[in-house]
Amino acid sequence: MGRIIMKSRFTLFRRGPAFYCQDTTTGKQASLRTKDEEEARALLHAKNEAYRQPMLNLQIARTYLSASDPQIGDGQDQARPNEDPA
Repeated sequence: MGRIIMKSRFTLFRRGPAFYCQDTTTGKQASLRTKDEEEARALLHAKNEAYRQPMLNLQIARTYLSASDPQIGDGQDQARPNEDPA
């Protein structure tokens, strides 16, 4: 079976001491605000994964939030005091 290889949406490059990413579709460049190559690669990987699988990214964000605040995402939507629940 042939393996499907997807081209990454974002590429990594260095300008001086800082790392940047470039959107291969639009050509837009943005600083990753780091001088550490390992951190830059992790940020680049996160950007590419967010593009490939946006719903997975949302689930991961919810997991991080629920770890910091167990009441987030408990499935019980509570009406605010001044709101009508209907």
